[in-house]
Amino acid sequence: MSDEEKLNLEDVGAGTEEAEAEAKKAGFLPSVIIKFLKWAAIGLGFIILGATTTVITFKMLNKGRTNPDFALTSTEYRATEPLLEWDDSIESIRGVTSDEVPAIFTVGVSLGYEGGNNRLTFELNARRRQIQNIIFILVSNKNKDELKPDKYKALQEELKEQINRIMREGRIKSVVFREFVVTQ
Repeated sequence: MSDEEKLNLEDVGAGTEEAEAEAKKAGFLPSVIIKFLKWAAIGLGFIILGATTTVITFKMLNKGRTNPDFALTSTEYRATEPLLEWDDSIESIRGVTSDEVPAIFTVGVSLGYEGGNNRLTFELNARRRQIQNIIFILVSNKNKDELKPDKYKALQEELKEQINRIMREGRIKSVVFREFVVTQ
């Protein structure tokens, strides 16, 4: 082939204008993505720089300080009793006091015991009616003056002792009143 017979691209329809347009078209999408990623990286860099500067500044300013908003708890106010599991299955007990003119009482109790003793849990469930009877008889034998709020602690201890006398698989650690009403 001679130089004159060489294939001329313009003659076949692939001119230089069309080739340049296709090159721009193919390069358009990647250039937009590259610009977007560049600006996103710059923005992320500023955010990281700002956050780092803020953290370092606050650490330097608060070095050696304690937070005054939270008061230290003294040993007098800390909980000293261990966490207990509670049996709330005993229904409220109603009855009358041993006064000459009897007062009506309603007592609801929960029994606290150390967790993990499944045999004690089973025994509490099996003896529920017996425990209700102990509470009923003990409170019924009291007069109205013995059922005042200043006597609650002593009554709770007495109930705990009476209930523990019948227990075989463990001991009750606490008796709390969910409800205690005495009316004339």
